[in-house]
Amino acid sequence: MTNMKDDNQGKAAHPGAAHERTPQLATEVQATGDPHVFTFDCTPVAGDWSASGTVRRAPTGLIIASLQVNASESTQSGVTGNLLRKVPVGEILNHVRADAARLSPAEQEAAPQPERAPRRGGRAALSDDLLRGVAVAYLGETRPDKPAGALQRLSAEFGRPEGTIRTWLARARSEGWLGPSVKGRAGAEPGPLLRDLTAAEYTRIYSAQTTLEDQARIVADATGVSLDEARQDVYGRTGVEPPEGDEG
Repeated sequence: MTNMKDDNQGKAAHPGAAHERTPQLATEVQATGDPHVFTFDCTPVAGDWSASGTVRRAPTGLIIASLQVNASESTQSGVTGNLLRKVPVGEILNHVRADAARLSPAEQEAAPQPERAPRRGGRAALSDDLLRGVAVAYLGETRPDKPAGALQRLSAEFGRPEGTIRTWLARARSEGWLGPSVKGRAGAEPGPLLRDLTAAEYTRIYSAQTTLEDQARIVADATGVSLDEARQDVYGRTGVEPPEGDEG
């Protein structure tokens, strides 16, 4: 969870999906009395707008149910079409997914799966470690900042044909490692089994477009490691020396 919030009130609007460059975002998410509904406030690290709204869990996963866009005080023309085109709806949803996964009740578990008959034909069963790894890799490769071609990249990463990767993803979804997704569209929520993410897994899935310091704080909040440990992990991946002190 990043810790910047804008309390300005403004006009309600329906933003367009197109945007040329995805800004770095600071997002704060709050749980509600309904475990399937969350509220959020979002501000770009550098920008002339802020946004707030609600998300709810639908059969296809988390969706933005309402969104209010506010023009900053420095914006003389207020909310315009050009301003709305700067609002990266997909990236906002990705940030909200990060905290929604962390805020979801720990006792939530996957629905029990019926016992299956032993496999025939000599096929090896897919281990939980493999399905977890495939789920984490898929979520990381379908972030909003990633280009198309997630299956090809996963095929290269795991050294298996794309058809095999599709089979693994289907199994990961059916067994609770991946959540629902929109048919024909890449991306998904973490499944109910994918709650205890490591710092490295969390960074891979959710670190898109945030500053390194925000990434470190997100990892520390999500995994329980110290801020200094999270900094070593996040900054180390980019070859940048982390700042010292301040456990803030």
